[in-house]
Amino acid sequence: MKKTFLAGLATLLPIAVTIFLVVFVVDLLTAPFAGTVEDIITEHGTTELAEKHKYLLIIISRIVVLIIFFFAILILGFFGRKLAFSWFINFAHRVFYKIPIIKTIYRISREISASVFSNDKKKLFKGTVSVPFPHEKCRALGLLSGDPPYQVQEKQGGLKSVFIPTAPHPVSGFLVMYNQDEIRNTNIETEDLFKFLLSCGLYHPGEEKNES
Repeated sequence: MKKTFLAGLATLLPIAVTIFLVVFVVDLLTAPFAGTVEDIITEHGTTELAEKHKYLLIIISRIVVLIIFFFAILILGFFGRKLAFSWFINFAHRVFYKIPIIKTIYRISREISASVFSNDKKKLFKGTVSVPFPHEKCRALGLLSGDPPYQVQEKQGGLKSVFIPTAPHPVSGFLVMYNQDEIRNTNIETEDLFKFLLSCGLYHPGEEKNES
């Protein structure tokens, strides 16, 4: 009974995690715009759809938003190759990096995007490390992000900033400052760390998987 249950859990968990992440991302992308699309469909269509098929209207509106996003990304990718638009993107990078709090979120988002979608080995983070978190008797994997603000360094030098992602959605996390002797370097790639977190520990970095 126990082995059967664990085998069923091992089969179901990857599917459940995948569906959860897909629904989370779709909801995150479409929620701010779905209401507007629903109003447009209702005004230029029929009110029967909104009254009798409310959930169908929600699904259709989110599909429309995803289609718009898809073509918008294609357009941005096309113009991204152009010199003028590249200058605009670089200008936006500089602006975001000057805004407190926003620069941290933007930097983390760029690193995650680079790790997932790019083959470029030059990363914003300086490596994967192991640090004591949430207390000294536990260890957590994190990303070494550099030096803390100079205001902190003036009072206590030698600190390093480490971003500790959460599972199973590593976009959020904790930014903690550690002394150098508390940080242990690892040979885990950033991409493997995100896979480890997304799988809630089921994926082991460096371990060959049989996908058949």
